[in-house]
Amino acid sequence: MACRGVLVRADASQVKLVSMTETCEQASGPDFMSVANRPGWLRYGAAVLAVVLAVALTRLPAVGQFLGVLFFLAVFVSAWYGGLGPGLLAISLPMAAIFAGLAAARRPPAPQQATGLAVFLGGGLLITTLVEALHVARRKAEQSMAEAQRHQQRLRDADRLKDEFLAMLAHELRNPLAAIGGALQLLRRQGWPGPGDERGWSLDVLERQSAHLARLIDDLLDVSRVSRGKIRLRRERLDARLVLERAAEAVRVPAVERRHELRLALPEEPLWLEADPTRLEQVLVNLLGNAVKYTEPGGRIDLSAERVGADWVFRVRDTGAGIDPEMLPHIFDPFIQADKTLDRSQGGLGIGLTLVHRLVALHGGHVSATSDGLGQGSEFAVHLPASAPPLGAVPRPLLLSAPPTPTRPLRVLVVDDNTDTAKSLTRLLRLSGHEAYVAHDGPSALDLAREERPEVFLIDIGLPGMTGYELAQHLRREGFASATLIAISGYGQEQDIQRSRDAGIDHHLVKPIDFDSLLALVARAHPEREPGPRLLASSHWREQRV
Repeated sequence: MACRGVLVRADASQVKLVSMTETCEQASGPDFMSVANRPGWLRYGAAVLAVVLAVALTRLPAVGQFLGVLFFLAVFVSAWYGGLGPGLLAISLPMAAIFAGLAAARRPPAPQQATGLAVFLGGGLLITTLVEALHVARRKAEQSMAEAQRHQQRLRDADRLKDEFLAMLAHELRNPLAAIGGALQLLRRQGWPGPGDERGWSLDVLERQSAHLARLIDDLLDVSRVSRGKIRLRRERLDARLVLERAAEAVRVPAVERRHELRLALPEEPLWLEADPTRLEQVLVNLLGNAVKYTEPGGRIDLSAERVGADWVFRVRDTGAGIDPEMLPHIFDPFIQADKTLDRSQGGLGIGLTLVHRLVALHGGHVSATSDGLGQGSEFAVHLPASAPPLGAVPRPLLLSAPPTPTRPLRVLVVDDNTDTAKSLTRLLRLSGHEAYVAHDGPSALDLAREERPEVFLIDIGLPGMTGYELAQHLRREGFASATLIAISGYGQEQDIQRSRDAGIDHHLVKPIDFDSLLALVARAHPEREPGPRLLASSHWREQRV
């Protein structure tokens, strides 16, 4: 059977979409049990053999009385094995032999003999017709099954192509976002604009909208990965109060801009969970972000936590637009949005709540939504199984590493074929006190590395001619075993990160990157220069306005 589709040919430097026709054949080969797949000589030969065998058996004294049964059986076997033609042949041969004998004897058939011939002819035709009908039904069933398999294959191909397209789209979008983000950070670190300069508003808008685009890309890819079971949770036992605090801090700026009162109510006891802190924060930020988006200026948003039975329940309650009762049963379906007006004032792809629902389910919990109707606000409740506290656990404040300040400049080689991204990274590194070099492809990067002996490499994966994976392998073989290799790429799926590990790359960052995080990774190449942690947030509080 032939299956038409579209093949996506993708390597690290380019994407090509080409039409193709691929042959989808079952591994077991042709079905010999199908009548159509048997050779004609074999089918008709079987019919002749069945008739000859029936005639031979009638010569036996004990079997001769079953003459009619034997010939009907020969017709059935011939029609079942060979189809309509061999079945008719099995009818014709005995009758031809009988009429030939009568002709040789020059006498007409006796009445009893004529009745037997008529019964045999009618019964044989009936058996052959019924068996042929069964063959036709079987062929139709096989065709329906084959069509279903082709349809299933087309669906699998379409799903695979969709995932590949999303991955490539994310890569192509992240490259310009990385360049824009690098340029914005460069302006900030150079002190532009100065205090009181109204152009600072423009810079804020660029940074905020770039971050929004990056989040949309991540949400779109996350929904696809969760649907295919490709997301692996990195569970750990944690005090979820710290995660809730970080989530509230993440939406503080847009909440302030819309004059929202954002309140956080947490119990004094630790909220012990077995969870992936990054994914849990993503769930809460999505819910809080929706609350900020759909709550009118001056409204109130509450984030709270409480113990209900064996679960911890995190509630996000707002005084915003509310949810239509008809929409509530579908609120977690993909691409469902309450805002269907032409102006699309709230934006978004309608996948944030779908992602929340699926991430919570991966944690063994569930999420629900309630609302009294449009204009009455809404509440989302995340239920997650509580965990026992670890032995000797003491609640601690959240500690994060401050951006490192190296005592001497490091030699850093930036390898990226995107000129804007490479230039912005190089200039940011130089502003931070490092010696930075740039190369735009693998061979020139190898030549420059041999000459300058960098201590850190920032490598794009999608390089022309030689991929970032291949470049990393060359570097490890050529005496850079102790260098720190950091992949900075638009490719951010699990298999991309695993390929980085296999190639000898130490860290894999997805564009657009946070430059402070990059500096922290660079500093880890020399731990003695990395300063101690700093206090970011306290974990002992009951209620606070953020």
